[in-house]
Amino acid sequence: MSGFSQWVKHQLELRQESDVADAARALGIRPSELGRWLSAKRPPTQDTIRTACRVFDVHVQEVLVAAGYMTPEESDLDDKPISLSSLSTQELADELARRSASHTLASQ
Repeated sequence: MSGFSQWVKHQLELRQESDVADAARALGIRPSELGRWLSAKRPPTQDTIRTACRVFDVHVQEVLVAAGYMTPEESDLDDKPISLSSLSTQELADELARRSASHTLASQ
């Protein structure tokens, strides 16, 4: 089992999902796709990484580490929130304001 497969299994355990078909439905992906993730014999593709980030609501660097594309030290995850749901409403609003301000300045 690859590091990515183990990571997917752990994500399912965190969500208390034991049945692949039920878990896939809950995540909004096909059971065959989730089955491939769980039995992966090679690192996931870019599309798989993007989908995993979306369905598990995690930072892309967490998936890249699980897939073996980068080390935990390279990921610098300690400084980044793992998911948007871990941010407060105020933190989200502050980040949107910062991005809006920098976009406005860049377009002037």
